[in-house]
Amino acid sequence: MGDTHTADILIIGAGFGGICMGLRALRAGLRPLILERASDVGGTWRDNTYPGCACDTQSHHYSLSFAPNPDWSQRFPPQPEILAYARRITREGGLWPHIRFQQTVMSLTFDTATSHWTARTAEAEQYRAPVAVTAVGQLNQPAHPRIEGMADFPGPVLHSAHWDNGFDPTGRDIAVVGSGASAIQMIPPLAEKARHLTIFQRSPNWVVPRDNRTYSNLQRRLFRYLPGWRRLHRAAIWWEWERSWPEFIDGSRQARKRSAETRADIRAKAGPLADALTPDYPLGCKRILLADDLYPTLRRGNVTLIPAALERIRGDRLIGANGQTCRADAIALATGFRARDFLPGMTVIGPDGVRLHDRWKAAGGPEAYLGLALPGFPNLFFVYGPNTNLGHNSILFMIECQAHAILGALSRMRRQGATRIEVTEAAMARYSEKLHRDLGRTAWAGGCDSWYKGEDGRIVNNWSGSTLDYWWRTRHLPKRDFVVSG
Repeated sequence: MGDTHTADILIIGAGFGGICMGLRALRAGLRPLILERASDVGGTWRDNTYPGCACDTQSHHYSLSFAPNPDWSQRFPPQPEILAYARRITREGGLWPHIRFQQTVMSLTFDTATSHWTARTAEAEQYRAPVAVTAVGQLNQPAHPRIEGMADFPGPVLHSAHWDNGFDPTGRDIAVVGSGASAIQMIPPLAEKARHLTIFQRSPNWVVPRDNRTYSNLQRRLFRYLPGWRRLHRAAIWWEWERSWPEFIDGSRQARKRSAETRADIRAKAGPLADALTPDYPLGCKRILLADDLYPTLRRGNVTLIPAALERIRGDRLIGANGQTCRADAIALATGFRARDFLPGMTVIGPDGVRLHDRWKAAGGPEAYLGLALPGFPNLFFVYGPNTNLGHNSILFMIECQAHAILGALSRMRRQGATRIEVTEAAMARYSEKLHRDLGRTAWAGGCDSWYKGEDGRIVNNWSGSTLDYWWRTRHLPKRDFVVSG
């Protein structure tokens, strides 16, 4: 074990959550230290490089409010632009020297005597600070399906999160397993080059128009030289999505109207495939997808849709659960992530040896007060923690709210000359009861199998209300909900 490195605040992860937290900490006069397991920043936008990879949140809202980018090329930014933006704001914000790359945190342990957290890495390094923030995200552990015969498939098997950029789809017979957010982006570019493309769809998804457009040179100049116009544009995007929140309330008038409109749009664009592509669950129960080119691609002559899960593989023959088969010489897995596994591979030990994952197991699943903190784990905070994901707006908005709340809590602790701050059990109980009561009326509680829910149906990923509600609550944390000591 080498020397112990110290900082004012330890941040685990250098995706957008860690970058935002680090930049805000620097602005607050703190000395952050970010531990990143990879050799670059960017998180999911570093790891996902599959064909067509892009964001489904508009570019000027998928950027930090205090680090704008006037040069986005289009409304929905492609992966290379997002990664370049993450690198640029890290460098220009002076955060790069505060990052330690290729450091995989294996454990976080709280020292009761000193009220410090110690992180130990697989690379045999130790890092120590009075405050720890986990910013590892929810979409970082690829989900690999267990399919009989997969190990004996003779061709390449690629996952969307571990794409081989040297793979050439030209002239190949390719099978895409999955029909979610990654699948609908990779299907059109693969279909353009493949000899034949077969999609195994376990269940259909609600798909709405993306309406992507390129920004003109004039628009980009206006964004650059008229910051007020850029801020107004960003606010308009936020409001456009925020006012759609009632559509996620199960049975609401807005939900019924949007469901009817989307169902009609599918029938108009999907033609004979409409029945196979129309979900039988509430709009929003699963992640709503955005695409302009999916349905035209599915109607191409070299594309086949199999409306069933891939069940088994025999050599180069793939067999669906409905008995349909196809031949393939390459498989593209668009099977998503193990999003419900928070802090995978990391052991977090609080005072008196209490383990975080044991606490979550006893609670019936991952939980945190406003997704930020947990009783019994002082000075430990989460960015993009349990129940902070969204179905209708930008997650970067939520991340900024969380960074603001964390720094506010630390400021309170410093003002009182204390060494510890943690949420109370009573506050956690009140919050959890209301959270799950409110979640019960949303579309996410509907009868579908989504990554928002645990095996018991408990929703562990999504926030229960509007982003305006979350913004207000993270800026007005009740003093009674936290105990400051030491």
